[in-house]
Amino acid sequence: MQKMDCQAIGYGYIIIPKALLKEQLIDCSPHEGEIEAFLKLLIKVNYSETKLTDHQRRTIVCKRGESLHSYRSWSAIFHWPTSRTYRFIQQLKTNGIIEIIPHNDTTALHIRVVDYENWTNISTLLGEKKENTQKASNEKFRLFWDDYHNILQLPKENIAKAQRIWKKLSEKEQQLAIDHIEEYYYHQTNMKFTLHACSYLSNKAFLNEYEH
Repeated sequence: MQKMDCQAIGYGYIIIPKALLKEQLIDCSPHEGEIEAFLKLLIKVNYSETKLTDHQRRTIVCKRGESLHSYRSWSAIFHWPTSRTYRFIQQLKTNGIIEIIPHNDTTALHIRVVDYENWTNISTLLGEKKENTQKASNEKFRLFWDDYHNILQLPKENIAKAQRIWKKLSEKEQQLAIDHIEEYYYHQTNMKFTLHACSYLSNKAFLNEYEH
């Protein structure tokens, strides 16, 4: 199985009920491929944390997105020979799709699906995406704020109000507001009437058209 491209997640999800997927995969033939095997693995790993007891009565904590199955057990789940199952799991590890958690006191195969939340919890992913978008917008505002006052040599006033106006602008308008600062400054004939940052944004002075 090839290494996963994290950017592919950005193209959206197909939401399939876990019970339905499990029902469809339960009687797969030995000729099923690696995608089917990986889907089975996602179904079998823990949805919530559990405590398991090994043959020597030692307690092992198996967290969400983890599983304690032997290679033999996975072979039965995949309907594959043990040798193929071993190669597949090692390949998943090499490609960074799963991690194998070592234990000094047990031979159990303890695996963890990397970024399990991205596979099962779309709200987490959307929350991260929203947070990243907000962070980018804040960085853009800081760039605008510094450039505007450095170029026009105006006092930095009413930043909170300016931020509120900034958030109402589209991404395209935010970029135009930054790109057109110098053009706006160049066309000022009387610096007494130069707009402060809040007015520049609220009036959308960055959309002004000038005769050249």
